Amino acid sequence: MTQAAAEEFNALEAEFDAAGSEIETVAREEIGGDFWFISQADGFEDADAEKLIATREW
Repeated sequence: MTQAAAEEFNALEAEFDAAGSEIETVAREEIGGDFWFISQADGFEDADAEKLIATREW
């Protein structure tokens, strides 16, 4: 599920590029942290944060 969501962010990055912008570094870190937080809240205490967003291109 998280990989599909990361791919949605990948698609957003293309829109940012088309607008002459980008997803800022702080936002990238926050998004990754939110993926981890949600996995913890859903009971996946052993989730690896990097694996959750492995399909990211940002």
